[in-house]
Amino acid sequence: MKIAPRDIASLIKRPDPRFLIFFLYGQDQGLARERSIEIAHLFADNLDDPFAVTRLTGSQISEDPALLRDELDTLPALGGIRLVMVTGAGAELLGAVKNCLTSLNPNARLIIRATDVNTRHALVALCDKESQCASIGCYPDNDKSISDLARAVFAAENIKVEPDGFSILTDRLGSDRQASRSELEKLALMAGPNGTLTRKDIEGALGDNAALILDQLSIYLLAGDVKSFESHHTRALREGTQPVMVVRHILRLFKTLAMIQSFMRGGDGVSNAVAKARPPLHFTLKPVITKTASKWSLHQSNDIIDRLIALEIQIKSGSFPDARTLVGQSLLGLCLRAQATNR
Repeated sequence: MKIAPRDIASLIKRPDPRFLIFFLYGQDQGLARERSIEIAHLFADNLDDPFAVTRLTGSQISEDPALLRDELDTLPALGGIRLVMVTGAGAELLGAVKNCLTSLNPNARLIIRATDVNTRHALVALCDKESQCASIGCYPDNDKSISDLARAVFAAENIKVEPDGFSILTDRLGSDRQASRSELEKLALMAGPNGTLTRKDIEGALGDNAALILDQLSIYLLAGDVKSFESHHTRALREGTQPVMVVRHILRLFKTLAMIQSFMRGGDGVSNAVAKARPPLHFTLKPVITKTASKWSLHQSNDIIDRLIALEIQIKSGSFPDARTLVGQSLLGLCLRAQATNR
């Protein structure tokens, strides 16, 4: 069943119990990923618990067409709802989803994020018509949705914003939901609970050079240059960048990398795929992203994205008191992995 844009927010907070499948697709994969995680948390507290959540990739499903059906029909180890989360290309998922729709397990929930489909794709048409499936399109933010997102982020911390501050936000923030949320949460950290943001605060935060430092840090990480990566990571922290913001910056970059690799899988050459990336890449990032897109697989990129999301959740939970050490060790591991892959 196709969900109207005006109904998506309420559905994610309190979905109709008839929906056993949640299908997310569209140009803004950052938003699709964010919504898939919000929905998943309705059915499982810890998304990293393998006893509570099963994660599958499109390539796994295309190699074993019966795998998805088998996972949905498996009884949960600890009782309750069986949750299966799938990410992949439309062509990889279509047959398996058709097979599942013939008989759905009422004690299971399936969350699908299709990375490369548009409204004309057969998988979208299938899910739009299925009464037990919530089909959710995810598209770039406009001024109103950016303003609504900002109000929600700031309201959570009881932060007040001067009236003309919102106009600066809509001018400066782009159409990518994940990138916008990251910038807004940076502002929220800066203001603190019950704080106030002025126009000058917002202009200063969105116009500083922190992003350039993090871009350079990301270049060294993807290149596997351990010494330079550690130097720029230390510099970013010394200049006041919160560890969680470092993680989010690199997470955004890997999401862009995965987007580019999805375009390549669809037939685009690497140069054309990089040119199609949204939001557009800064020119300093294009060489290393072009090289990485060809050397790394889409599966590798999606695996790292999931690891970075889990790292962000761990930081925000407060379960690891030294966030700097946790982030430093985790990202160093990624840098070493890049070094090995690039050989």
